[in-house]
Amino acid sequence: MNMKYQPPKFRDKELLEIFPEAREIIPEKIGEWKIELRMNEQIIEDCLASIYGQATDDFSIWFSEEAAKTFLMPPIMEAEKHILRLKRMLSIFSPSGKRLERWQDKMEIARQYPIYEIASGNLTLKQSGDKFLSLCPFHDEKHASFFIFTKTNTFHCFGCQEHGDVIKLTMYLHGINFKEAVRMLQN
Repeated sequence: MNMKYQPPKFRDKELLEIFPEAREIIPEKIGEWKIELRMNEQIIEDCLASIYGQATDDFSIWFSEEAAKTFLMPPIMEAEKHILRLKRMLSIFSPSGKRLERWQDKMEIARQYPIYEIASGNLTLKQSGDKFLSLCPFHDEKHASFFIFTKTNTFHCFGCQEHGDVIKLTMYLHGINFKEAVRMLQN
């Protein structure tokens, strides 16, 4: 029997109890990740401007957009994920921390809902490797530029630059607010 060691998983509150000095470090780290996010967003904007300025045919545009998505989007998604987690951890220190913590738990459960399930009920999806491609529901377009990333449970449109998680997509596709989307995704 070959069993791998699985380290224990700690919730954010437990981690903050173990490492109380994180309270001073978290705002600093949020600032660092925001700088990283802005730099990566600027890189992708410059890249897309270059693509649209030089591309001469639909294939060149498509290929260049695919390359940009594959190589330039992961750092943006990672920075956004870290910023959200750090803000969530910082909120635990607030006076209403317990109520906020329960709401954070509900949001975490909602964010686990497979984005593909929400998207496939409302959009025509075409598989492209481990991602799914569709016409964007946020704007009119002729060529599909809306991607569902199943690994990160997020979406991004390379046409209108709209991006987000399963909660945001649910809000838009079903015309509901944030709290309603979180409740819907928990059931």
